[in-house]
Amino acid sequence: MMQNPTAVVEMATGPETLAALHETLDEVWQRHDIPDGTRMSMDLAVGEIGANIIEHAGGGQSVRLRMEVTVSPTEVIATLIDDGGPSPVDLSQVELPDELAESGRGLAITLRVLDELSYRREETGNRWTLVSRLH
Repeated sequence: MMQNPTAVVEMATGPETLAALHETLDEVWQRHDIPDGTRMSMDLAVGEIGANIIEHAGGGQSVRLRMEVTVSPTEVIATLIDDGGPSPVDLSQVELPDELAESGRGLAITLRVLDELSYRREETGNRWTLVSRLH
């Protein structure tokens, strides 16, 4: 049974989007005793996925973005939902680019710091689910 989200933020993407996502996580961290490693993993992953949504989902235009954060006794789950275009990503094929590449590390790093990362295209947009177990 899925729990109700602990925190929700919804906005049109723009210059303040990443700050709003991180402020929401900070509010969750203040209300729950979450280990530092889990906090750091989720902070990094939400920043990377949020940045990818801002940069790619709208094709240069703003999209609606909603983040739901759920805390359970064993994990933290952040779900980012946007109404942008489909992401062409295949998470099973993501790997770090060579060291001289100027971009392309975000998803690879996110996969390494999270316990689970999934992407699903839905009728109304994109759904990214980020899971970090408490450790």
